[in-house]
Amino acid sequence: MLRLLPFALLVLVPLTARADATGEIDWQRRVLKATGQGAPDLNAPSIAVARLGAERAAMATAQRNALETLKGATLESGGTVGTLLQNDGALRTRVQGKLRAARAVKTHYYSDGGVSLVVEVPLDQLPAEIAQNLKAPAGGAAKPASPSPSPSNTTPTSTPAPDAGAK
Repeated sequence: MLRLLPFALLVLVPLTARADATGEIDWQRRVLKATGQGAPDLNAPSIAVARLGAERAAMATAQRNALETLKGATLESGGTVGTLLQNDGALRTRVQGKLRAARAVKTHYYSDGGVSLVVEVPLDQLPAEIAQNLKAPAGGAAKPASPSPSPSNTTPTSTPAPDAGAK
């Protein structure tokens, strides 16, 4: 039984570390940030077509991660945004619409056609029921809501995709 403990730690620790590194709230700038990654379609006719699909997938993942991060935020009333959204379908729809308008602020294109991006949504653009009632964590307004994603040894850059006509 003790022999399995190191193996279990090797398997489970990376999963728990990765789960929290997908989004944060920058309280100083009042911005919700989230990351997303998209894999290319390996059967696509060109790298440009594969990259377009990967960008869509990365954006969808980033929007989902932004929603999950927002759901964990605390309101002045003591509840969470997740509870509020669970009880109000119309508000949830409006929030999802605002998150669909998120803009990519950093994009990294990988040589295999994969894409990694960071999106930002200003908190003030969210519906007033949420934006005006968010409570910054205790200990200062400068701390993020969750740990910042730790970049790997590559730095995301804001570079445009290669011309779609190039092969």
